[in-house]
Amino acid sequence: MDLRVGPVHWPFTLEKRYIDVLSADGTVLLVYLGWLRVAGLRFRRVTAELFRPGEPPRRGAAAASPPRGGEDWLDYGAARIQGEELSFVTAGLSGQFRFRARRPPASPRVPLFRLGKHCMHWTVEVPDADADGELHWPGGSLRLAGRGYRDLVWMDLSPWQPVLRELRWGRIAAAEHASTWVSLKTAREEVSTGWLDGRITHAEESQGSLAEGRVLIEGSVADLEGLRLGVFRPLLRRLTRDPHEVKWACPADLSGARGVAIHEHVKWR
Repeated sequence: MDLRVGPVHWPFTLEKRYIDVLSADGTVLLVYLGWLRVAGLRFRRVTAELFRPGEPPRRGAAAASPPRGGEDWLDYGAARIQGEELSFVTAGLSGQFRFRARRPPASPRVPLFRLGKHCMHWTVEVPDADADGELHWPGGSLRLAGRGYRDLVWMDLSPWQPVLRELRWGRIAAAEHASTWVSLKTAREEVSTGWLDGRITHAEESQGSLAEGRVLIEGSVADLEGLRLGVFRPLLRRLTRDPHEVKWACPADLSGARGVAIHEHVKWR
């Protein structure tokens, strides 16, 4: 798979990889690798979050070096993808994992959304995988196994334009089945697409049946602890129209099988 870094377009470009591991006991690992370019301002970050039922979250973040990539490899300095292997190192949480993909990559809709010459792309690089590895933090460690996932969002659609309104995303892993979906409301249209067991579907078909879950993250995206925006927080909040995010983990049923899910709702002001 080609993991070369995407192009930079003026005045705004965002590239973000989302990676997770969902365990049957409700443990969730989230890892983000991303960079942002706003005019002459550059921002690069690696963040990791571990959510275990009944325990407070463990979080880590690190400044990233200029990303470089190629065929089956990507290097952010503080994190690296090499074939099936993912490694990341932050002051609060570090890990080494292997993702053995069950299905090939997918692009359910290309591009996900277009506005004139600007667009948003969503590529599901690893729709479903068997994942296992080890996490380390100051004073502790954990061996974690579950179902893994990785996707890529690249966009040069300037977020200060009043176009994006609402986004819902999620994924389910249940026995031999897996799915992911996106529903996007914009000022012009509603986009709905998904993936289910290797087939491109409508988002509703991919959502299965979600049970009541626990909230992992809730609040303004600009306030997320791992981003550590500091003095740039008010600027980014204003530039991005201050999106608010809620992310849940929950049991779910998909194609007659019981499994686990993670899903989120993002709303722009």
